[in-house]
Amino acid sequence: MKLKQIHKTLIVTLVLSLIVIIAAALIQINAQNQLVIRCSYIDPIIIDFLAFSAGLFLVIEGLARIYEHKPASFKRQLTRMIRIALGFAILTLHIMQFIHK
Repeated sequence: MKLKQIHKTLIVTLVLSLIVIIAAALIQINAQNQLVIRCSYIDPIIIDFLAFSAGLFLVIEGLARIYEHKPASFKRQLTRMIRIALGFAILTLHIMQFIHK
């Protein structure tokens, strides 16, 4: 059975997002482990809140655009998929930083 275009787009978006989440988490953990002097993130909590909001906006807006343009080709949906993946990367990094605080 042939998958609908929207299903292909959502599957690739999910896989791409998972790859980005894992990569961002591994890079962050690796960077933290290489620090000789353990330090806390000194950014005010509002920075994490704003970044979290921006990441969430990218994810929601990207998904809304994918659903708005369901019949669009995979190639036309690519920028939306990247937008969602970048949103998840921002969310991942700032959740990890917030937990560290």
